[in-house]
Amino acid sequence: MKYFLSILSLVILLSGCNIKVNSSYEKNQDFSEYKTFCWLKGCEFTFTGPQYLEDSLLRENIKNAIIAEMNKKGFTQDENNPDLLIDFHISVENESSIIYHRGDDDIYEFKPFPDQEVVNYLKGTIVIDMVDKEQGKMVWRSEAIGYMDLHPDLSEKNVRKGIAYTLKNFPPKKEKAPVQE
Repeated sequence: MKYFLSILSLVILLSGCNIKVNSSYEKNQDFSEYKTFCWLKGCEFTFTGPQYLEDSLLRENIKNAIIAEMNKKGFTQDENNPDLLIDFHISVENESSIIYHRGDDDIYEFKPFPDQEVVNYLKGTIVIDMVDKEQGKMVWRSEAIGYMDLHPDLSEKNVRKGIAYTLKNFPPKKEKAPVQE
């Protein structure tokens, strides 16, 4: 039972609620002037990632999730004259943690080295870059980092959730100018 509770607590710790999103953008850029987007490489959707993610259905789900999220934010895809060019990257790293299990509090048994268990998991990173086509410079980047199973559920629903997390701060809110007296 102790092993089950330890693993359950690690799974809860590493679950989807532990996604960290970092966004950076060009502070002087007026994002309200952007209305359309396309993909960075000749308006053809490509992404860089691990070989095992080279799955046509997964790529299509990622592409559709980005399009849907951008549409929700008021942007339309335009292959002829886009304002923004989007690039997408995935990286996945194998990581592990060691969980130590204490024995029952038996006063007659002393274990100087507690039982240990190694739990393997993946650290995944999604990066979405946006480039101003006219100026030829990157104006926005978001990076979402999260932990997942060794065999993650890459269903359409989870892909959409991951893309929504990554794009949650786009477009950035206009900073209010300080009030001068």
